[in-house]
Amino acid sequence: MEKLISELNEKYRLKGEYENTVEQLKEVDNNLKTYNEYLKSIDEELFSDEFESTVKLQRDKFNRHFKYVSELLYNEQYALNYDIVKNKKGQQLYKFSLFVPFGPNIASGKKQGEISSFDIAYTFFADEENMPCMHFLLNDKKELMHDNQLIKIADLVNKSNIQFIASILRDKLPDELNKQEYFILELSEDNKLFKIENG
Repeated sequence: MEKLISELNEKYRLKGEYENTVEQLKEVDNNLKTYNEYLKSIDEELFSDEFESTVKLQRDKFNRHFKYVSELLYNEQYALNYDIVKNKKGQQLYKFSLFVPFGPNIASGKKQGEISSFDIAYTFFADEENMPCMHFLLNDKKELMHDNQLIKIADLVNKSNIQFIASILRDKLPDELNKQEYFILELSEDNKLFKIENG
């Protein structure tokens, strides 16, 4: 009898554990349904006509700045476009791309100019929208750009309260920018950034 009572108690204990697990699974299932409904409503809002109008409006505001900067640097008008596409899971996404007049196969230096145009335009756009943003742009490979564009960028950012930080070899700088007042940090074989010596 004691053995049966002990086995019965063990069965009740297991039953309690299983019931608890079933309740937890039901709760998780309900949460998943709620979250999926919430995500569906977000998706419906993101791809509604009203939201797409907002995306177009913001894109057009940004493009005003982007066209201005690219026109100033290259006498060309760049623009940001988007398409609504589906990913592998079938979800809709806004896929943004750049319109550059001569397509994707542009020279490295011009690609750097495109990047700088975008960064400067974004800073102008963020200011217009009263969005907090950094007013400094940290760049590399700007020695690939033509001297004229580097000079135009320097002039534009100086007038616009933007710091344009670029690592460039001194002999690659145009004469107009090769002035001590523009140098923040100079490195050489004798003056290394991390002071690590070869051992």
